[in-house]
Amino acid sequence: MLKLSVVVHAALLMGLFPMVCWAWGSGHVRIRTRALEYLPAWQQELLSPASAKLTRDYLCIQDAHSGGNRPDLDPYCKVPGASVSLHDVCEPGVSGKAMVWYLEQVTENWQAGKTDEAAKYLGVLCHWIEDPGSPTAHCAAGVISEYALRELLPPPSDKERYHYLYGYSGIGDRGDYTLPQAEYKPRLLGVTPAQVALHLYQAQRRLQSRARAFLIPILHSELYGDGTDANTQRGRLALENARVVADLLYTVLCLATGRFEAQEAGAPASTDLTRFLPEYQGGATGMPHKWVPFLIGHSFDQQRNLLPLQLATDAGIETFERGIGMGVPFELNYVLAPGGVYKRVTCIVGLHPAAGEQGSVRFALKVNGKESASVGPIAAGAPAQALTAELPEGAEVRLTLRATPGPESRDIDNLAVWAAPTLHTD
Repeated sequence: MLKLSVVVHAALLMGLFPMVCWAWGSGHVRIRTRALEYLPAWQQELLSPASAKLTRDYLCIQDAHSGGNRPDLDPYCKVPGASVSLHDVCEPGVSGKAMVWYLEQVTENWQAGKTDEAAKYLGVLCHWIEDPGSPTAHCAAGVISEYALRELLPPPSDKERYHYLYGYSGIGDRGDYTLPQAEYKPRLLGVTPAQVALHLYQAQRRLQSRARAFLIPILHSELYGDGTDANTQRGRLALENARVVADLLYTVLCLATGRFEAQEAGAPASTDLTRFLPEYQGGATGMPHKWVPFLIGHSFDQQRNLLPLQLATDAGIETFERGIGMGVPFELNYVLAPGGVYKRVTCIVGLHPAAGEQGSVRFALKVNGKESASVGPIAAGAPAQALTAELPEGAEVRLTLRATPGPESRDIDNLAVWAAPTLHTD
């Protein structure tokens, strides 16, 4: 295993880049170091000339570039034709384009023998993935503010000086924590830059969502406790970040060298849509779902008890592990960026066996705002039906799952189910 000293690299980091690395602070070193340790032996050996720079010199390039202070870093921090924040989760189309560009720069420079140049682009890309996964402003952007958190969790008088969200002197960037010891085998994110970018963006969003879930426990521990639990939570978050960065490093080196494990030689033929995060930002639908208008992997009954995803089929009642229970009427949006990675989407739709007698739902798939395929209305007790829509190419593809009530149906009876929603590469 590649062994790098976190303490030594943290000290070097503060000397080379004083008062930068605002999101994770010295956590960037811990994350990057653990990610490198997860790589297989052949990749550790291949990367060994550049690994020290990835955890030191090229750890926080975009932080040094921030504010226009380092125009010499423009080649690594300005993406041609795209205005992108290299610290935050950006719009899907912008992120897709920028991530493809970074992946191409790393691969092309590596294959040309310019491994040091490749490491600079790779350092920027890793840092961009890491930042939104930190319990700081980068994870909270657009969802919750410092002011709102101070109202929800007012600071004791001796801690009013602290930032809650902002790195470098904030509560979020304290560095006195460790990552739990845990085995991990990196996963291949794709076999083309477009495939990798699409899945990397989703991984970045999941890290951001996970970090938001840790904000309240971390702040509560820091404000009203001794911070011990906060350090435990930071370590867990950093470990999740390290796994994603390990996936990225592993995938990039596979692309750059053309070396793949036998079972990874081809792109996966299909992907579960529910592995992607929808664009949902709140809203309501009819009862019984109301303020929880959809559930991943479950449905409701009329008393809001959780039910397994089930549908009536010609062979009887079938239970599905994957899918979405949805209230009616409702639309759930997904964005795939870059477009063109997946060619079509399929699913099985109908009403849950617990639906009421007056249940009746029309199901439709919309692509880029236009209805592409539909079935129904399907009545309660009627067999489920298959639904398929073709997906185009483009900077991004917006896929909408839409459920609307049939004539004279009652919302409380309309327990809609989208079973086995799947994206296909062919």
